[in-house]
Amino acid sequence: MSTATDGSVLRLPELRRIDALIGDLIATIDEENRLLASGLPASLAATTGAKARLAAEIETVLRDEHEHLSGRLDASARDYLAARMDLVRHKAEENAARLVGAMRASRQRIAAIVEAVREERSAAIPVYGAAGRRGHMAATAGSLTSGRLI
Repeated sequence: MSTATDGSVLRLPELRRIDALIGDLIATIDEENRLLASGLPASLAATTGAKARLAAEIETVLRDEHEHLSGRLDASARDYLAARMDLVRHKAEENAARLVGAMRASRQRIAAIVEAVREERSAAIPVYGAAGRRGHMAATAGSLTSGRLI
């Protein structure tokens, strides 16, 4: 990624504003990826909202400033901006993959909890056996016909 250490690439205030917004978006995506990697998907509400707000703001600024900037950007500024947008794209792809993984893991956890609740409930339901004695349901569902042919 190119950097603008001497400020010459970012000499226009509009470009500095866009670059700052892109930097904020990258930092927000990195924070969300860190949360996802640590297994804290329930904590994503703030980062998800911030990502949406920053992406919308970048889009608005780019749309509003397009005509104003189009003739004023030199090749190095265009290259710098393109590199920053490529970095955002890369980070967003990584973020999407992590989000899919987190959703998959959440579904698996939910399925395991549902299965445990079902097993617990079925084990606790009293039933009466053929001899009239009270017992508990078997862990596996039995046949209604008790193996007889109908």
